[in-house]
Amino acid sequence: MRARLACGLSSCFKALLSGALLAAAVVPCQVMAEEGASSHYRPGTLSSRINKIPPRQSVNVYLDLSEYEGRSRSGLSIPLAGLTVNDLNITSQTYSMNVIWNPGVQLKGGWQYAMAIALPYSSVEISASQEHNTQGHRLRDWDSGLGDIVISPLMLAYSLSEYWLTEIHFNLYAPTGGFEAGKLANVGKNYWSFSPVAWLQYIEPITGQEFTVSGGIDWNTKNEDTDYQTGTQMHVESTLIQYVPLLWGFTGIGLSGYWYQQIRSDSGSGAVSGNVKAKAVGLGPVLSYQTKWSGRSVRAELKWINELEARNRPEGDLISLKLSAQF
Repeated sequence: MRARLACGLSSCFKALLSGALLAAAVVPCQVMAEEGASSHYRPGTLSSRINKIPPRQSVNVYLDLSEYEGRSRSGLSIPLAGLTVNDLNITSQTYSMNVIWNPGVQLKGGWQYAMAIALPYSSVEISASQEHNTQGHRLRDWDSGLGDIVISPLMLAYSLSEYWLTEIHFNLYAPTGGFEAGKLANVGKNYWSFSPVAWLQYIEPITGQEFTVSGGIDWNTKNEDTDYQTGTQMHVESTLIQYVPLLWGFTGIGLSGYWYQQIRSDSGSGAVSGNVKAKAVGLGPVLSYQTKWSGRSVRAELKWINELEARNRPEGDLISLKLSAQF
């Protein structure tokens, strides 16, 4: 048993290290800024077992409660809803209701089909200094409401072996959140994003290891109100957890991290900052818990991600709590 546990841990750590080295190898030397110094992708929220397709005909409902607090480097110019600001401080909370439906349809080749929707309610508070403001007054603004809905009309899952699973998600971010040009804080982006994400997951129930890695690309349409098109972005996430029997279920502790970078420059007349792109790297601990309640699978996950590096975007911390139940 101990030998098998050590072997499983060694395999997972090797896979995690390989993923990190691969991500570092493909990062070019040029640093990569998106409009508002953020994108539809929320770093550190994808690589989780809670996000995966249910294994059989069922509905997985989960709440995703997250808070991000960050600030930009002094003097860094940031395009924000038609404005150009610097010394930006941002605090945002997102409360998202997510539903993943597996109708029990098995496609040719053994692939399972599912679809999902995420309904976020967001609150954002921003303070910043406006460029060329000689009086030195800081601008402050706050907004809350329905954010940009995420629709996943096509999700595919396939079992590679007893312990290895793969999934492909096609995510569509719709501009349903409020946006007003010239306003410092907006809960919506006012543009569409198309994001295919590929997953690979290892689950060993006997020794209790769980390893997940995901990679995706985001293509964005133009924000017509500001004539700003945020460039294409890439992101890689990974989570490694070790579970032990505890508290009437299984409790796990592990590590989660992400790498995010723009691979194409912003464009349009609103992109006044020139050929700059955004980059961020984050790492932090994760606590997970799973059990059965009234015959249903119930999970919880608490994650803290500290951004170790950020260029041309704010740098800060993300705290995320996810609660899920399968019906």
